[in-house]
Amino acid sequence: MKAVNIKSFGGSDVLQVQEMPKPEPKPEEVLIEVYAASVNPADCKMREGAYPVSSDFSFPCSIGRDFSGVVAKCGTKVDNIKIGDAIFGVLPRGVEGTYQEYLTIDQNLVVTKPKNLSHVEAAALALTGLTSLVSIEESLKLKSNERILIHGGAGGVGSFSVQLARHIGSEVITTASQVNHEYLLDLGANQVIDYNKYDFTKILKNIDVVFDLIGGDVHTRSWKVLKPNGKIAYIAPLSNKSNSPPSGIQAMRPDVQRDKKYLLKILNLFEIGAVRVPQIETYPFALVKKAHDLVDTQHVRGKIVLKIK
Repeated sequence: MKAVNIKSFGGSDVLQVQEMPKPEPKPEEVLIEVYAASVNPADCKMREGAYPVSSDFSFPCSIGRDFSGVVAKCGTKVDNIKIGDAIFGVLPRGVEGTYQEYLTIDQNLVVTKPKNLSHVEAAALALTGLTSLVSIEESLKLKSNERILIHGGAGGVGSFSVQLARHIGSEVITTASQVNHEYLLDLGANQVIDYNKYDFTKILKNIDVVFDLIGGDVHTRSWKVLKPNGKIAYIAPLSNKSNSPPSGIQAMRPDVQRDKKYLLKILNLFEIGAVRVPQIETYPFALVKKAHDLVDTQHVRGKIVLKIK
């Protein structure tokens, strides 16, 4: 099978398409023929070597975390899933490898893809939706009477988070460049601040919760706009100069566990019209380097997805 691997840590030039053996499913796993794989900022961080690796890690290795495809083979203990089922899911934490024609995964980490979602669309919703749900509902515990500031609302997680917060009934404020304002207002944001023109700390105050998708000094500056006892969740790397937040401010990094219940909730939110698929740009295997270069700019609207079949 064809797989996109990295031969070393570095820029997009370390990505290469290679022939690899097709994996075999364990008793409780399914073999998936991958139709589409999402390209996440985390994939680029993995490519760069920004994350710790296990003691048995070696090159070449595949990357990628969420996907959509069709079941090609079932392990001997798999139930409720059959060959030919269209499914999507997210690999377990610490496991990489969706930029390839086939992969194996535990049957409890996938759900059936609705017929009204394409494989590309399903791949675009998986990890972004899971990250958003864990961060906003479980870590921040956002309520309908609260005001939330989402930094970087136009990206994949940001697009889902704006819609989720709107569905909860909160007042949604987000930051984005001017070109993305109409897109975010259409997703349900109440206010969009152009970070190129305005300092959000001069405009906002008494914010209940902040969801920081940018990191760096944006994180520490966000403390200024929070209410006493306000909360801030972050998934992006922080500045080396980041100190502990002021007394009363809760800063947290959500523990984004892989769980089927989140995938099912994503489907429910989609089916009731609470969220829709973000804007998507697709790339074939051969242009994976270009896809990573675009994600590296940190100016992607919606999602980048590799179309594998």
